[in-house]
Amino acid sequence: MILRVLTTVSCAAAMAVSMAGPASAATVTYQTGPVINACDLLPGVTPQPGTMTTRFDAPDSVASGTTVTPSGVGGGVRFEAGPHAILTAYGYDGFRGHVDLGLAATGATLSGPSATGLTVPEQIFPPGGAFEVRFEQGPGAVVPSLTAGTPGTATVRVTTTATATFTFEVHRKVDGVWNPWTMTCNIWVKNPPPNPAFSPSIPVT
Repeated sequence: MILRVLTTVSCAAAMAVSMAGPASAATVTYQTGPVINACDLLPGVTPQPGTMTTRFDAPDSVASGTTVTPSGVGGGVRFEAGPHAILTAYGYDGFRGHVDLGLAATGATLSGPSATGLTVPEQIFPPGGAFEVRFEQGPGAVVPSLTAGTPGTATVRVTTTATATFTFEVHRKVDGVWNPWTMTCNIWVKNPPPNPAFSPSIPVT
């Protein structure tokens, strides 16, 4: 139903939704596989690799022509020890803010072009190792509804043109000051092509 990870083509992280099913469907959690992105971690720093995953809650099937709005949208971008060392070297150790995700759909119609205002809760990271910038659907988020097309499957994904835009404040460890920064993450074109791990589908019934 909604919120895939970064690709206008079907190459990675496309969630699929059944376009036919019973009138009363169970709610399930859809989860993407990891997708590698290049993210502007800090001002003046070469874009760093980050692995993004997303999830959302929606019915396990949707009848053709039915409109649903996913809930529980969330996920995270994991950075390994190398990018963490850069963050530490610049004197920063945390983030807070929001993220907007531009969306596109196949086999369905979205009520809007993006999910906006997803919350990045305040996160302070201990030194060393990997860290994950988490995001979640808070009270101020706007998540488009999805209207199912003809029977089959529908795919909703984040577009490479809109990518993921994190409107951050970055925490400076030495004095506790929060400084504004916008981090943009773009999919790496060398990602693997679609496969069941990245594109789970629900059979049409």
